[in-house]
Amino acid sequence: MVELVEIDDADFQAWKQMAVDEYFTEKVRAGNDGPDSPDHSRIEFESLLPYGRLTKNNYIFSIVDEKQGSRKVGILWYAADAPDLPRDTLFLYDIRIDEGMRGKGYGKATMLLLEQRAKELGKKRIALHVFAHNERAHRLYEELGYRPTNIMMAKEL
Repeated sequence: MVELVEIDDADFQAWKQMAVDEYFTEKVRAGNDGPDSPDHSRIEFESLLPYGRLTKNNYIFSIVDEKQGSRKVGILWYAADAPDLPRDTLFLYDIRIDEGMRGKGYGKATMLLLEQRAKELGKKRIALHVFAHNERAHRLYEELGYRPTNIMMAKEL
């Protein structure tokens, strides 16, 4: 159903700006609005990808529907050697299915393809972060066998 195609420069730049903006927005929505700012989110993003799409051990792909003439339906970013994780763990930084394409199985198909890629890289585990309010993502990950490993909680006063 889907295949992963190396992202080109134009798509990378558009995705990067959208990803930084959305990351900041999601952090604020989750209540993490302390000293953070859009600039801080950009700096954090750029520290993870100092060489952009060419950063070593990071893989950024356009997700394409191979049955619809290779129509782009989303973006996938994962790292083979993420900071602070065991070497046998692949970290999923971002999976983004375009708004109009959600609910059609692209997310699940991409996650299953990611499992294959992880095995090819010799990984035994995939880790990811999901915001608590992203219920759709929670359902997908749980359906695929992901389980919570850490839960941070907060109470507004």
